[in-house]
Amino acid sequence: MSYKIVADDYGMNVEINQAISQLAKKNIISKVSVMANASVRYYVNDLGCNVKTGMHLNLLSNPESAGITCNKKNTSLLKMVYLIYTNQLSICQILDSINQQYNIIKSRGFEISYIDTHQHVHIVPKILKSVITFAKTKGIDSIRCITMERRYFIYYVYSLMRFGFIAQIPKMILLYAMGTLMKLKFDKLQINYCKNLILMPLAGRGDYEGLLKELLNKFKDSKAEVVVHPGIATGKVSCDKYYGRYIEYNSLLHLWD
Repeated sequence: MSYKIVADDYGMNVEINQAISQLAKKNIISKVSVMANASVRYYVNDLGCNVKTGMHLNLLSNPESAGITCNKKNTSLLKMVYLIYTNQLSICQILDSINQQYNIIKSRGFEISYIDTHQHVHIVPKILKSVITFAKTKGIDSIRCITMERRYFIYYVYSLMRFGFIAQIPKMILLYAMGTLMKLKFDKLQINYCKNLILMPLAGRGDYEGLLKELLNKFKDSKAEVVVHPGIATGKVSCDKYYGRYIEYNSLLHLWD
């Protein structure tokens, strides 16, 4: 097989870290996007030795962000866009936040071979410009690009419909549309990226395992990356979004049993 399974959000909390660590040690996951979090103990050795790691930049605050993001309170992508384009949030502030997060991740022993962003906020042109600028200063030559070859994209959208993820199709179409602009910029600047990035939809209201199996079979001979968000459910994190992460975790285990 040529595809790689990429897990996002490593570092967000203990439950997510446990799930990703277990999947990495079973060689199910081969790339892990690491989020900076000063309040949780996690280190590169927790993942085993066969995993490539990158920086999962978080510019949207969450309860576990420990004050390291550029906004002290929770914010949405739309609000961040407003702050940036009304000059209430400067490029310098964004770069400072990226640098702080980079230093935390490096202090835990992780090698940063690529950069991506939480909730794909680097689709916003000014944020993308900041990410590219930072990557150049650190010699990082790969950034996540939300793109997919047209012949695969049509099949991907059709599969979302077949397996019960119709509600998430508009979001995916928007992300990939913005990704075409990213692709043009990356090609011009000779930045490395995966040509077929498969964003798995949020689990919980569709046949996630069926969709994952279908897409992995379709992309088995292509150099694709499949982005997942696994987590282990506990009584403390029983809300819908964490239950969905637990579905993703179990689906990955079942497919490799």
